[in-house]
Amino acid sequence: MSQRPFDLNGRECFEAFYDAYHRQAFGVAYRLLGRSGDAEDVVQEAFLSAWRSFAVHPPMDGASGRWLLAIVRNRAIDVLRARRRRPEQALDPQVPVAAGYDVPVQAISHMDGERTREALGTLPPEQCEVLELAFFRGLTHVEIAERLELPLGTVKGRLRLGLSRVRRVLLDEREPSRSA
Repeated sequence: MSQRPFDLNGRECFEAFYDAYHRQAFGVAYRLLGRSGDAEDVVQEAFLSAWRSFAVHPPMDGASGRWLLAIVRNRAIDVLRARRRRPEQALDPQVPVAAGYDVPVQAISHMDGERTREALGTLPPEQCEVLELAFFRGLTHVEIAERLELPLGTVKGRLRLGLSRVRRVLLDEREPSRSA
């Protein structure tokens, strides 16, 4: 006996719903708005509304897709109306623009970055590698495990040990400045 696409439970149902309609939803929003950022926001809001209503009325057929696309369309129209009420204005080229950075904050950030790099240098190469993949490359634990061909538990252990050691090194460096 085959299941209808949305005869699943809870999260699986919503994931199937998302997979079935997210591209169409984005297409509708983008066609109306012309900006991918605005279209992504509208689609996210629409799926959030759908998620909230799934607890009360889980989708049973294709009408749910039409309902979602109507939400996307209505939210996109709301964004267009808001644009008309608050139109974007181009910057006057004659007006000087203030620098977008704060020198003291940048200096402190640079010093923190140097200390962090030094602390990473104290780690065994295996721990340093997983920390770099997680924090500088943005990989998940599972992605790191796959890339390094390691068990997930090993990756998590190396991350925990590496973070603990980096934390200790950084805190030890700050101790003298507290007492000074």
